[in-house]
Amino acid sequence: MTEEITLQEGLNKFREKHVKYFSDRPMSAEAQRFLLSHDIAHVLFGCDTSIYGEGIVKIWTTFGTNLGFWKVIKGYREVNAFSLLKAYSLSHIAKNIGRFLLMIPKTIRRSRQMTKPWTWSNHQPYLNKAISEIRKEFNIKVIE
Repeated sequence: MTEEITLQEGLNKFREKHVKYFSDRPMSAEAQRFLLSHDIAHVLFGCDTSIYGEGIVKIWTTFGTNLGFWKVIKGYREVNAFSLLKAYSLSHIAKNIGRFLLMIPKTIRRSRQMTKPWTWSNHQPYLNKAISEIRKEFNIKVIE
């Protein structure tokens, strides 16, 4: 995803690309807000939806946002995110889990190098800003 697009454009592209992960099941307003912020985190931190990317976005969320560990757990439980593991094949999990585990320390280090934590639920002021500008403001260095 190019960094010259706005956060809103990046979010739109992310959701179009990953439409299969969005269900029509009813969700509370709180769960919907959490899921929106989670999707924005995918875009902002450059994480895909592989088991690796999902793991890395959770590490970024825990250490690189103002949400906090217990609210991260509560939010993912609220949207039933842990049930998504069933969508991945055993070979996909095996292929990605080792890489994820190896990248945890690097992701935590990068999150600690940010100039300030990403504001999890106050993303409105950033939606029309270029992703590259936001990453520069927060000193976000995407894990490749």
